[in-house]
Amino acid sequence: IDGLLAATALQHDLTLVTRNTKDFAGLDVQLINPWEA
Repeated sequence: IDGLLAATALQHDLTLVTRNTKDFAGLDVQLINPWEA
């Protein structure tokens, strides 16, 4: 599922909002972790 989310975000130039940022390490995906201060 993580790969599908990352691919969709990249294809549509979206920012992915997730708490599991480690799952997307090494990918060129813009991330926001709403649980971080």
